[in-house]
Amino acid sequence: MGFVDIHSHILPGMDDGAQDLEQALQMLEWASREGTSHMIATPHYKQGKYRAAKHSVLERIRLLQEAAREQGIPIRIYPGTEILYHGELEEKLDRGELCTLNGSEYALIEFLPLEEFYYIRNAADQLLGMGYRPVLAHVERYRCFLKDADRVREIKDMGCRIQVNAGSVTGQFGGSAKRFVRKLIQEQIVDYLGTDTHDLKKRNPAMKACAEYLYQKCSRWYADAILFENAMSELLTDLSRRP
Repeated sequence: MGFVDIHSHILPGMDDGAQDLEQALQMLEWASREGTSHMIATPHYKQGKYRAAKHSVLERIRLLQEAAREQGIPIRIYPGTEILYHGELEEKLDRGELCTLNGSEYALIEFLPLEEFYYIRNAADQLLGMGYRPVLAHVERYRCFLKDADRVREIKDMGCRIQVNAGSVTGQFGGSAKRFVRKLIQEQIVDYLGTDTHDLKKRNPAMKACAEYLYQKCSRWYADAILFENAMSELLTDLSRRP
């Protein structure tokens, strides 16, 4: 089983990720060399800026998957969106305007880095109450969690899932983020990994170095869980029932 990258910006021309088909294919080829076999495409949805509507995401995935197949790149791509939480989000999800992660009840949700904890907790509670399972994107970016890691456990215990970026585990985004995510991993709080890849330079789709760290420092079963098993069992199964 290859790795599952649940957070990526590989769809060409949809946000600040891949700018064209050529770059998107180069990113997929890189990801494949790193050992990734499944990627969820999660273009941004932000009010007034990037508006990744469901029909556009599905169409661009179809085109990119066809191109990848022609190039012999063995990666399967699934639909998703990285959604900046806002007041009308629940209604848009219920109307089917936005992609959850592969049509599941799980939705990749981000917040502004300086958002207060009570706001994130209340937003999570609102989504859970409507039957959605928030996956908190790159939890290491939020100041309220960096100040108190126990809050991540609190959010997880509510029923949310926790995603961290592979680059943060290896120190790509600084020592503070590395220490924080390694603490979460040591306490087995992390559920999924993503590269959050946007390009071929600083935010590339590297997973191998993170996986090597996990297999050295964690139990085999937990490394497997956050590298692919959790995503395969919760996000990428039972495709026949997905919209």
